[in-house]
Amino acid sequence: MAHERRIKYLDKLGDKYDMGPAKAEDRAPLIEMYDKFVPKAVTQGLPPADSKARLIWVQGLIEEGENFVAKRKGKVVGHCSLIPDESRSDGEYLIFVSNTFRNRGLGTGLTEMAVARGRELALKSIWLTVEALNFRAIKLYKKIGFAFCDAGERERTMILRL
Repeated sequence: MAHERRIKYLDKLGDKYDMGPAKAEDRAPLIEMYDKFVPKAVTQGLPPADSKARLIWVQGLIEEGENFVAKRKGKVVGHCSLIPDESRSDGEYLIFVSNTFRNRGLGTGLTEMAVARGRELALKSIWLTVEALNFRAIKLYKKIGFAFCDAGERERTMILRL
């Protein structure tokens, strides 16, 4: 799990969230978020549709990544993970926000936290892959400063130089 620095976050609708690095007690609510996540396995097969594969995937993110969550009333409604690769001085980024809580600014808040952590870790860049037609996500990533670095038809890679 990541370092400690939780904030109270107010979304675009005025709803309050607890947002920040995932803690040990966030593990079960995080797994629950992905168990209820709809649709499953659409983007790059994530989150995995199979419950056992999904659990292994979430555990891998917790063990390998710098994880951040957005919680509302004790439930995780958004999660992002920055997976550093020290040998390359970069990190892979992924984010999921539950459908009901999208377009409220949670993705921006979580992404900004992950980028700040990447800078603290002295990473040189953060990269991600996104479906070419996921315009909402692409708009978010561009707002943060990510830029395309390939010309894929179905999936695109974006990079943020830190």
